[in-house]
Amino acid sequence: MNARTQLFEFSCESRHVPEIVSTIFHTILIHRTAGKHTPKVDSPNAYTIGSVGFCDLDCDFLDYTYVQINSNELAQQVNQEIIAFSEGLKAAECNKISLEFYTKKKRSWPLNFQSENIPWEIWTIKIELMQLSNENERQVLREKLSDMLGEKVRQIIEIMDKPDYTPKLQNQSQLDTIYESEFKDIQPYLFRIYYSLDGTVNQVSVGTTMKRMIKDALSFG
Repeated sequence: MNARTQLFEFSCESRHVPEIVSTIFHTILIHRTAGKHTPKVDSPNAYTIGSVGFCDLDCDFLDYTYVQINSNELAQQVNQEIIAFSEGLKAAECNKISLEFYTKKKRSWPLNFQSENIPWEIWTIKIELMQLSNENERQVLREKLSDMLGEKVRQIIEIMDKPDYTPKLQNQSQLDTIYESEFKDIQPYLFRIYYSLDGTVNQVSVGTTMKRMIKDALSFG
């Protein structure tokens, strides 16, 4: 199965980048996150699903307020990658950052405990940096980007409302192959954020990668 892909393009100043990417990615994650799954004591294959809270965030450099999941852990992980991309982007002219959702599949080799990641949805933002010469130009750009961001959020909601493929949880044993279980209060689909800067691709941090490799070994061993 080929991953479903979506591309958004923005031309902006460097100060706009964190707010644009945060708005898009957090809007997507709202629709790709469930409450925490908790197994029932009397039925191991059944589970209860907790609630998900939300909060509003006002942009500083755009006339826009977006909604994100009220989870400090998720916000910290996502924002860390966005900040790193934004800082690296200042030395490049045009680059991309992607939010990818995937499922895990056990490899067939008996001694290879690391699972295979199979993407099923990829959202990419392409950024072209601009240099404006005066405040009038900046105000015009601010208004244009604010309107554009609202249009993209509405587009995301329309896409999410379509009956497209999302992984289905058949039983509790599949939980770690579909959902990210490291967050204490929520259960998003497995995801990663990666970006390209000057022809190189940055993926999840080494620490996160090692934790997931160890988790895979324990889950599939």
